[in-house]
Amino acid sequence: MDGRNKSGHDDASCIRLMLRRLLYDAKIRDAIYQIALVMGLVALSVWFVRNASQNLVNAGIASGFDFLWRTSGIDVPFVLTNYTAQSRIIDLMWVGVVNTLLVTIIAIIGATLLGFVIGLVRLSPHWLAARVAGAYIEVVRNIPLLFFILFWYFGVIAALPAPRQSISVFGVAFINNRGLTIPVPIDGFAFRAAAVITVAALVLAWIAARAARAERDRSGKTSFGWLAPALALGAPLLAFVVATLISTWDVPVLRGFNYRGGFVLIPEFAAVLAALITYTAAFVAEIVRGGVEAVPAGQSEAASALGLTTAQRLRLVIIPQALRVMTPPMTSQYLNVLKNSSFGAAIAFPELVSVFMGSALNNTGQAIEIIAITLALYLAIGLAVSAFMNWYNARIRLVTR
Repeated sequence: MDGRNKSGHDDASCIRLMLRRLLYDAKIRDAIYQIALVMGLVALSVWFVRNASQNLVNAGIASGFDFLWRTSGIDVPFVLTNYTAQSRIIDLMWVGVVNTLLVTIIAIIGATLLGFVIGLVRLSPHWLAARVAGAYIEVVRNIPLLFFILFWYFGVIAALPAPRQSISVFGVAFINNRGLTIPVPIDGFAFRAAAVITVAALVLAWIAARAARAERDRSGKTSFGWLAPALALGAPLLAFVVATLISTWDVPVLRGFNYRGGFVLIPEFAAVLAALITYTAAFVAEIVRGGVEAVPAGQSEAASALGLTTAQRLRLVIIPQALRVMTPPMTSQYLNVLKNSSFGAAIAFPELVSVFMGSALNNTGQAIEIIAITLALYLAIGLAVSAFMNWYNARIRLVTR
Protein backbone atom coordinates (compact mmCIF):
# COMPACT_ATOMS: atom_id res chain seq x y z
CA MET A 1 0.00 0.00 0.00
CA ASP A 2 1.58 3.28 -1.06
CA GLY A 3 -1.20 5.51 0.36
CA ARG A 4 -2.68 6.32 -3.06
CA ASN A 5 -6.31 5.77 -4.09
CA LYS A 6 -7.75 4.84 -7.46
CA SER A 7 -7.54 8.43 -8.85
CA GLY A 8 -3.83 8.58 -8.06
CA HIS A 9 -4.04 11.02 -5.04
CA ASP A 10 -2.68 10.19 -1.61
CA ASP A 11 -4.98 10.28 1.47
CA ALA A 12 -3.69 13.63 2.72
CA SER A 13 -4.41 15.24 -0.62
CA CYS A 14 -7.95 13.84 -0.58
CA ILE A 15 -8.62 15.24 2.87
CA ARG A 16 -7.33 18.67 1.88
CA LEU A 17 -9.48 18.56 -1.26
CA MET A 18 -12.59 17.65 0.75
CA LEU A 19 -11.95 20.47 3.25
CA ARG A 20 -11.48 22.95 0.43
CA ARG A 21 -14.77 21.86 -1.14
CA LEU A 22 -16.53 22.22 2.20
CA LEU A 23 -15.18 25.74 2.70
CA TYR A 24 -16.30 26.80 -0.77
CA ASP A 25 -19.80 25.30 -0.28
CA ALA A 26 -22.20 28.20 0.40
CA LYS A 27 -24.55 26.16 2.63
CA ILE A 28 -21.76 24.80 4.80
CA ARG A 29 -20.10 28.21 5.04
CA ASP A 30 -23.38 29.82 6.12
CA ALA A 31 -23.89 27.09 8.72
CA ILE A 32 -20.40 27.72 10.12
CA TYR A 33 -21.09 31.45 10.38
CA GLN A 34 -24.41 30.84 12.18
CA ILE A 35 -22.86 28.37 14.62
CA ALA A 36 -20.09 30.86 15.35
CA LEU A 37 -22.66 33.62 15.92
CA VAL A 38 -24.72 31.48 18.31
CA MET A 39 -21.62 30.45 20.24
CA GLY A 40 -20.59 34.10 20.50
CA LEU A 41 -24.00 35.12 21.81
CA VAL A 42 -24.01 32.29 24.35
CA ALA A 43 -20.53 33.25 25.53
CA LEU A 44 -21.57 36.89 25.82
CA SER A 45 -24.71 35.95 27.79
CA VAL A 46 -22.69 33.75 30.14
CA TRP A 47 -20.26 36.60 30.71
CA PHE A 48 -23.13 39.03 31.47
CA VAL A 49 -24.79 36.58 33.88
CA ARG A 50 -21.54 35.77 35.71
CA ASN A 51 -20.65 39.44 35.92
CA ALA A 52 -24.12 40.35 37.25
CA SER A 53 -24.05 37.49 39.77
CA GLN A 54 -20.64 38.58 41.04
CA ASN A 55 -21.87 42.18 41.39
CA LEU A 56 -24.93 41.00 43.33
CA VAL A 57 -22.72 38.94 45.65
CA ASN A 58 -20.43 41.93 46.19
CA ALA A 59 -23.47 44.11 46.98
CA GLY A 60 -24.82 41.51 49.44
CA ILE A 61 -27.99 40.88 47.39
CA ALA A 62 -29.22 37.31 47.03
CA SER A 63 -30.34 36.27 43.56
CA GLY A 64 -33.42 34.21 42.78
CA PHE A 65 -37.17 34.72 42.81
CA ASP A 66 -37.91 34.07 46.49
CA PHE A 67 -38.51 37.79 47.00
CA LEU A 68 -41.86 37.44 45.16
CA TRP A 69 -43.34 35.80 48.28
CA ARG A 70 -42.20 38.47 50.72
CA THR A 71 -44.63 40.98 52.19
CA SER A 72 -44.55 44.08 49.98
CA GLY A 73 -45.48 46.74 52.56
CA ILE A 74 -46.30 49.12 49.68
CA ASP A 75 -49.55 51.09 49.52
CA VAL A 76 -51.12 51.42 46.07
CA PRO A 77 -53.75 54.15 45.54
CA PHE A 78 -55.62 52.42 42.68
CA VAL A 79 -56.35 48.73 43.22
CA LEU A 80 -58.88 46.50 41.45
CA THR A 81 -57.79 43.30 43.22
CA ASN A 82 -57.75 42.29 46.88
CA TYR A 83 -54.24 43.67 47.33
CA THR A 84 -53.25 45.41 50.58
CA ALA A 85 -49.92 46.56 51.95
CA GLN A 86 -49.68 43.20 53.78
CA SER A 87 -49.93 41.25 50.51
CA ARG A 88 -46.96 39.62 48.76
CA ILE A 89 -44.82 41.21 46.09
CA ILE A 90 -46.25 38.86 43.49
CA ASP A 91 -49.67 40.31 44.34
CA LEU A 92 -48.20 43.77 43.82
CA MET A 93 -46.99 42.65 40.41
CA TRP A 94 -50.50 41.43 39.58
CA VAL A 95 -51.89 44.85 40.54
CA GLY A 96 -49.56 46.40 37.98
CA VAL A 97 -50.60 43.89 35.31
CA VAL A 98 -54.33 44.49 35.93
CA ASN A 99 -53.95 48.28 35.89
CA THR A 100 -51.88 48.10 32.70
CA LEU A 101 -54.44 45.86 31.00
CA LEU A 102 -57.33 48.07 32.16
CA VAL A 103 -55.90 51.31 30.80
CA THR A 104 -54.66 49.59 27.63
CA ILE A 105 -57.97 47.93 26.73
CA ILE A 106 -60.05 51.06 27.37
CA ALA A 107 -57.53 53.21 25.49
CA ILE A 108 -57.55 50.86 22.48
CA ILE A 109 -61.35 50.95 22.30
CA GLY A 110 -61.50 54.73 22.77
CA ALA A 111 -58.69 55.46 20.30
CA THR A 112 -60.25 53.18 17.68
CA LEU A 113 -63.66 54.87 17.91
CA LEU A 114 -62.23 58.40 17.99
CA GLY A 115 -59.72 57.60 15.25
CA PHE A 116 -62.45 56.22 12.97
CA VAL A 117 -64.51 59.39 13.39
CA ILE A 118 -61.54 61.71 12.76
CA GLY A 119 -60.33 59.66 9.80
CA LEU A 120 -63.77 59.70 8.13
CA VAL A 121 -64.23 63.40 8.87
CA ARG A 122 -60.91 64.12 7.16
CA LEU A 123 -62.32 62.48 4.03
CA SER A 124 -65.51 64.51 4.32
CA PRO A 125 -66.40 66.82 1.41
CA HIS A 126 -67.10 69.51 4.03
CA TRP A 127 -64.05 71.81 3.64
CA LEU A 128 -63.86 73.14 7.22
CA ALA A 129 -64.44 69.76 8.95
CA ALA A 130 -61.80 68.07 6.78
CA ARG A 131 -59.24 70.80 7.51
CA VAL A 132 -59.89 70.71 11.26
CA ALA A 133 -59.46 66.93 11.31
CA GLY A 134 -56.27 67.22 9.24
CA ALA A 135 -54.87 69.90 11.55
CA TYR A 136 -55.59 67.75 14.61
CA ILE A 137 -53.77 64.79 13.10
CA GLU A 138 -50.72 66.77 12.06
CA VAL A 139 -50.42 68.59 15.39
CA VAL A 140 -50.84 65.49 17.55
CA ARG A 141 -48.49 63.29 15.52
CA ASN A 142 -45.66 65.77 15.95
CA ILE A 143 -45.89 66.15 19.74
CA PRO A 144 -44.37 63.65 22.22
CA LEU A 145 -46.79 61.48 24.19
CA LEU A 146 -45.26 62.63 27.48
CA PHE A 147 -46.45 66.16 26.72
CA PHE A 148 -50.03 64.88 26.39
CA ILE A 149 -49.85 63.05 29.71
CA LEU A 150 -48.51 66.10 31.53
CA PHE A 151 -51.03 68.35 29.75
CA TRP A 152 -54.02 66.24 30.81
CA TYR A 153 -52.68 65.77 34.34
CA PHE A 154 -51.51 69.29 35.19
CA GLY A 155 -53.42 71.37 32.64
CA VAL A 156 -56.86 69.78 32.63
CA ILE A 157 -57.53 67.53 35.61
CA ALA A 158 -55.62 69.64 38.15
CA ALA A 159 -57.72 72.62 37.01
CA LEU A 160 -60.98 70.91 38.02
CA PRO A 161 -62.80 72.26 41.10
CA ALA A 162 -62.11 71.05 44.65
CA PRO A 163 -64.35 68.30 46.14
CA ARG A 164 -66.75 70.80 47.74
CA GLN A 165 -67.40 72.36 44.31
CA SER A 166 -67.48 69.04 42.46
CA ILE A 167 -69.27 68.64 39.14
CA SER A 168 -72.23 66.38 39.84
CA VAL A 169 -73.36 63.75 37.35
CA PHE A 170 -77.04 63.02 38.13
CA GLY A 171 -76.25 63.34 41.84
CA VAL A 172 -74.50 59.94 42.04
CA ALA A 173 -71.08 60.56 40.48
CA PHE A 174 -68.81 63.52 41.17
CA ILE A 175 -65.87 64.97 39.23
CA ASN A 176 -63.22 67.06 40.96
CA ASN A 177 -59.45 67.48 41.05
CA ARG A 178 -59.14 64.28 43.08
CA GLY A 179 -60.70 62.17 40.38
CA LEU A 180 -64.10 60.76 39.46
CA THR A 181 -66.03 59.24 42.35
CA ILE A 182 -68.67 56.74 41.21
CA PRO A 183 -71.12 54.50 43.08
CA VAL A 184 -70.35 50.79 43.34
CA PRO A 185 -72.58 47.81 44.19
CA ILE A 186 -72.13 46.55 47.75
CA ASP A 187 -72.55 42.96 46.60
CA GLY A 188 -71.27 42.26 43.11
CA PHE A 189 -73.04 38.91 42.71
CA ALA A 190 -75.67 40.28 40.30
CA PHE A 191 -73.00 41.81 38.05
CA ARG A 192 -70.90 38.64 38.09
CA ALA A 193 -74.00 36.73 37.02
CA ALA A 194 -74.61 39.33 34.29
CA ALA A 195 -71.05 38.88 33.05
CA VAL A 196 -71.56 35.11 32.83
CA ILE A 197 -74.84 35.65 30.96
CA THR A 198 -73.03 38.01 28.57
CA VAL A 199 -70.37 35.44 27.74
CA ALA A 200 -73.02 32.75 27.21
CA ALA A 201 -75.07 35.09 25.02
CA LEU A 202 -72.04 35.94 22.86
CA VAL A 203 -71.30 32.26 22.34
CA LEU A 204 -74.93 31.58 21.38
CA ALA A 205 -74.90 34.63 19.08
CA TRP A 206 -71.82 33.27 17.32
CA ILE A 207 -73.52 29.90 16.82
CA ALA A 208 -76.71 31.56 15.59
CA ALA A 209 -74.76 33.74 13.14
CA ARG A 210 -72.98 30.72 11.66
CA ALA A 211 -76.26 28.81 11.37
CA ALA A 212 -77.97 31.81 9.71
CA ARG A 213 -75.09 32.17 7.25
CA ALA A 214 -75.23 28.47 6.40
CA GLU A 215 -78.99 28.66 5.78
CA ARG A 216 -78.55 31.76 3.61
CA ASP A 217 -75.85 30.07 1.52
CA ARG A 218 -78.05 27.00 1.11
CA SER A 219 -81.44 28.54 0.40
CA GLY A 220 -80.70 32.21 -0.35
CA LYS A 221 -82.67 33.45 2.67
CA THR A 222 -82.71 33.07 6.43
CA SER A 223 -85.62 33.00 8.83
CA PHE A 224 -83.68 33.86 12.00
CA GLY A 225 -81.09 36.42 10.94
CA TRP A 226 -82.28 38.68 13.75
CA LEU A 227 -81.36 36.16 16.45
CA ALA A 228 -77.58 36.75 16.54
CA PRO A 229 -77.70 40.56 17.02
CA ALA A 230 -80.55 40.14 19.53
CA LEU A 231 -78.45 37.75 21.60
CA ALA A 232 -75.23 39.76 21.26
CA LEU A 233 -76.78 43.12 22.19
CA GLY A 234 -80.12 42.50 23.86
CA ALA A 235 -79.20 39.78 26.35
CA PRO A 236 -76.16 41.57 27.88
CA LEU A 237 -78.04 44.86 28.02
CA LEU A 238 -81.03 43.24 29.75
CA ALA A 239 -78.77 41.33 32.18
CA PHE A 240 -76.88 44.43 33.27
CA VAL A 241 -80.06 46.53 33.57
CA VAL A 242 -81.56 43.89 35.86
CA ALA A 243 -78.30 43.71 37.86
CA THR A 244 -78.32 47.49 38.23
CA LEU A 245 -81.90 47.55 39.47
CA ILE A 246 -81.64 44.71 42.01
CA SER A 247 -78.23 45.66 43.47
CA THR A 248 -77.71 47.76 46.58
CA TRP A 249 -75.35 50.65 45.83
CA ASP A 250 -72.67 52.41 47.86
CA VAL A 251 -73.24 56.00 46.75
CA PRO A 252 -70.46 58.55 47.53
CA VAL A 253 -71.38 61.27 50.06
CA LEU A 254 -69.49 64.48 50.83
CA ARG A 255 -68.15 64.31 54.38
CA GLY A 256 -65.65 66.92 55.53
CA PHE A 257 -63.29 67.84 52.75
CA ASN A 258 -63.85 64.86 50.47
CA TYR A 259 -66.35 62.27 49.32
CA ARG A 260 -66.67 59.01 51.23
CA GLY A 261 -67.91 55.74 49.79
CA GLY A 262 -68.08 54.61 46.20
CA PHE A 263 -64.99 54.07 44.06
CA VAL A 264 -62.52 56.74 42.98
CA LEU A 265 -60.99 56.75 39.50
CA ILE A 266 -57.83 58.62 40.43
CA PRO A 267 -56.64 61.63 38.36
CA GLU A 268 -53.55 59.72 37.23
CA PHE A 269 -55.73 57.05 35.62
CA ALA A 270 -57.89 59.63 33.87
CA ALA A 271 -54.83 61.55 32.63
CA VAL A 272 -53.07 58.48 31.21
CA LEU A 273 -56.29 57.22 29.61
CA ALA A 274 -57.17 60.57 28.03
CA ALA A 275 -53.60 61.04 26.75
CA LEU A 276 -53.43 57.57 25.20
CA ILE A 277 -56.82 57.97 23.50
CA THR A 278 -56.24 61.45 22.07
CA TYR A 279 -52.68 60.67 21.01
CA THR A 280 -53.28 57.27 19.41
CA ALA A 281 -56.48 58.42 17.70
CA ALA A 282 -54.42 60.65 15.39
CA PHE A 283 -52.44 57.65 14.12
CA VAL A 284 -55.56 55.51 13.84
CA ALA A 285 -57.25 58.27 11.83
CA GLU A 286 -54.47 58.21 9.26
CA ILE A 287 -54.71 54.42 9.02
CA VAL A 288 -58.47 54.73 8.47
CA ARG A 289 -57.95 57.38 5.77
CA GLY A 290 -55.39 55.20 4.02
CA GLY A 291 -57.64 52.15 4.19
CA VAL A 292 -60.68 53.97 2.79
CA GLU A 293 -58.66 55.55 -0.01
CA ALA A 294 -57.30 52.12 -0.92
CA VAL A 295 -60.80 50.95 -1.87
CA PRO A 296 -61.30 51.47 -5.62
CA ALA A 297 -63.58 54.41 -6.42
CA GLY A 298 -65.65 52.13 -8.64
CA GLN A 299 -66.88 50.27 -5.57
CA SER A 300 -68.43 53.43 -4.14
CA GLU A 301 -69.85 54.42 -7.52
CA ALA A 302 -71.41 50.98 -7.95
CA ALA A 303 -72.93 51.21 -4.47
CA SER A 304 -74.36 54.64 -5.31
CA ALA A 305 -75.80 53.25 -8.53
CA LEU A 306 -77.62 50.63 -6.47
CA GLY A 307 -79.26 53.39 -4.46
CA LEU A 308 -77.36 52.93 -1.20
CA THR A 309 -77.12 55.91 1.12
CA THR A 310 -73.77 57.29 2.30
CA ALA A 311 -74.01 55.42 5.60
CA GLN A 312 -74.92 52.19 3.82
CA ARG A 313 -72.01 52.59 1.38
CA LEU A 314 -69.62 53.00 4.28
CA ARG A 315 -71.04 50.15 6.37
CA LEU A 316 -71.68 47.59 3.65
CA VAL A 317 -69.11 48.32 0.94
CA ILE A 318 -66.21 50.59 1.88
CA ILE A 319 -65.39 49.77 5.52
CA PRO A 320 -65.41 45.95 5.09
CA GLN A 321 -62.89 46.26 2.25
CA ALA A 322 -60.84 48.94 4.00
CA LEU A 323 -60.51 46.74 7.10
CA ARG A 324 -58.31 44.35 5.12
CA VAL A 325 -55.84 47.18 4.58
CA MET A 326 -56.19 48.73 8.02
CA THR A 327 -55.76 45.67 10.23
CA PRO A 328 -51.95 45.12 9.97
CA PRO A 329 -50.96 48.74 10.78
CA MET A 330 -53.70 48.87 13.41
CA THR A 331 -52.01 45.95 15.17
CA SER A 332 -48.85 48.01 15.51
CA GLN A 333 -50.83 50.89 17.02
CA TYR A 334 -52.49 48.60 19.56
CA LEU A 335 -49.06 47.31 20.59
CA ASN A 336 -47.89 50.91 20.89
CA VAL A 337 -50.77 51.64 23.27
CA LEU A 338 -49.66 48.74 25.46
CA LYS A 339 -46.06 49.92 25.55
CA ASN A 340 -46.96 53.61 25.89
CA SER A 341 -49.02 52.84 29.01
CA SER A 342 -45.66 52.69 30.80
CA PHE A 343 -45.52 56.49 30.46
CA GLY A 344 -47.98 56.50 33.37
CA ALA A 345 -44.96 56.12 35.64
CA ALA A 346 -44.21 59.80 34.89
CA ILE A 347 -47.24 60.86 36.97
CA ALA A 348 -47.15 57.89 39.39
CA PHE A 349 -50.06 55.97 37.89
CA PRO A 350 -49.66 52.49 39.43
CA GLU A 351 -49.18 50.44 36.26
CA LEU A 352 -46.65 47.62 35.82
CA VAL A 353 -43.50 49.72 35.43
CA SER A 354 -44.41 52.10 38.24
CA VAL A 355 -45.35 49.58 40.94
CA PHE A 356 -43.05 46.70 40.00
CA MET A 357 -39.96 48.18 38.35
CA GLY A 358 -40.27 51.22 40.59
CA SER A 359 -41.60 50.50 44.08
CA ALA A 360 -40.82 46.76 44.29
CA LEU A 361 -37.34 47.15 42.82
CA ASN A 362 -36.49 49.93 45.26
CA ASN A 363 -37.67 47.79 48.20
CA THR A 364 -35.93 44.55 47.22
CA GLY A 365 -33.00 45.53 45.00
CA GLN A 366 -33.67 42.48 42.78
CA ALA A 367 -33.06 44.49 39.64
CA ILE A 368 -32.23 41.68 37.21
CA GLU A 369 -35.13 39.44 38.22
CA ILE A 370 -37.69 42.27 38.24
CA ILE A 371 -36.57 43.65 34.88
CA ALA A 372 -36.63 40.15 33.39
CA ILE A 373 -40.16 39.49 34.73
CA THR A 374 -41.40 42.85 33.47
CA LEU A 375 -39.98 42.24 30.01
CA ALA A 376 -41.53 38.77 29.95
CA LEU A 377 -44.95 40.15 30.94
CA TYR A 378 -44.92 42.87 28.28
CA LEU A 379 -43.74 40.32 25.71
CA ALA A 380 -46.50 37.86 26.65
CA ILE A 381 -49.26 40.48 26.50
CA GLY A 382 -47.92 41.88 23.24
CA LEU A 383 -47.73 38.45 21.62
CA ALA A 384 -51.31 37.76 22.73
CA VAL A 385 -52.48 41.02 21.10
CA SER A 386 -50.56 40.17 17.92
CA ALA A 387 -51.97 36.64 17.82
CA PHE A 388 -55.54 37.91 18.13
CA MET A 389 -55.09 40.57 15.44
CA ASN A 390 -53.38 38.10 13.11
CA TRP A 391 -56.28 35.70 13.60
CA TYR A 392 -58.73 38.50 12.79
CA ASN A 393 -56.69 39.54 9.76
CA ALA A 394 -56.69 35.97 8.47
CA ARG A 395 -60.49 35.85 8.76
CA ILE A 396 -61.19 39.06 6.83
CA ARG A 397 -58.48 38.90 4.17
CA LEU A 398 -59.51 38.48 0.58
CA VAL A 399 -58.95 34.89 -0.56
CA THR A 400 -57.84 34.68 -4.20
CA ARG A 401 -56.54 31.93 -6.40
